[in-house]
Amino acid sequence: MRKKAPIDVLFPKTRQGVLAATFGQPERWWFLSELANELETSPSSLQRELESLVASGLLRQKRDGKRLYFQAESHSPIFADLRNLVIKTLGVTAGVKDALAQFEDHIRCAFIYGSVARSQEHALSDVDLMVIGSLGLSDLSPDLRTLERKFNREFNPTCYSPQEFRKKVRFGNHFLMSILKEEKIFLKGDEHELEKLAGNPNSSGAHDE
Repeated sequence: MRKKAPIDVLFPKTRQGVLAATFGQPERWWFLSELANELETSPSSLQRELESLVASGLLRQKRDGKRLYFQAESHSPIFADLRNLVIKTLGVTAGVKDALAQFEDHIRCAFIYGSVARSQEHALSDVDLMVIGSLGLSDLSPDLRTLERKFNREFNPTCYSPQEFRKKVRFGNHFLMSILKEEKIFLKGDEHELEKLAGNPNSSGAHDE
């Protein structure tokens, strides 16, 4: 029996698309036809779903003449929880994890850091990605360019071999020492694996994907 993704059990595809767009960019007001174009469907097919989400308090709407706009309701008591779920299962984090899957055997540790990991990003924030393993930027670039177009976000990848990473940490590289102390969303490995690679037990602040 084929195992379903948890998000597919929780939400039908149309609702997934609406939530991914609105909660993935919570500052943005989406015009109905613009949202339909993003989801590659017709405005009429979204109307009932949008009405339901507005009625539940998860989205808010405004009218400008004949135009209807929709936005994630940031005052909803479950806004933060739902947004985190969307990011991990439908948004940027899920997209990057899928892109890295083909390189799994070549990656020791990979994580997102910066504003996305701190849940402080806005619609135009860069996505900061660290990959430690036996691959380089040229391996990742094609898939990351695709993700940039999909999410309308710039990706900022950094790649190190395990040896180079440990050497830089040992010599106190300011950039890496700062990242080791930051919040992280792990896509491969965990904080323990990162500590082993760094030879430094003082890193903190992680939550696994």
